[in-house]
Amino acid sequence: MTLPPQDLPPVAAAAYQQLSEDQKQTFNASYNSRKRSMALMVALAILFPIQMFLLGRVLLGILFLITGGGFGVWYVIEWFLTPGRVRDYNTRVANETLALVGASDSREPPTHEEE
Repeated sequence: MTLPPQDLPPVAAAAYQQLSEDQKQTFNASYNSRKRSMALMVALAILFPIQMFLLGRVLLGILFLITGGGFGVWYVIEWFLTPGRVRDYNTRVANETLALVGASDSREPPTHEEE
């Protein structure tokens, strides 16, 4: 029996249970290699603010660097915003990974009536 990752977002947990054992192993390998660590991202936000680039928010990261972290204000606010951004990123990764391993195959595709 393959166990789900401990930090699997609740949204993806139900779909995870519907996967076969092979799909669960594939999901675990892919999700664990792509997810971001909450602790590491918060540490980066505090020490060297490059977390936005690692979370796929390149334009926001560039704007952050150009403005010097919003003259220091955005820099401090980012410490508190980063955990939510990491959760959103990991949820997106989980959903993409579920789609790749075939979790969406369990749903019937919409049918189009021929005219």
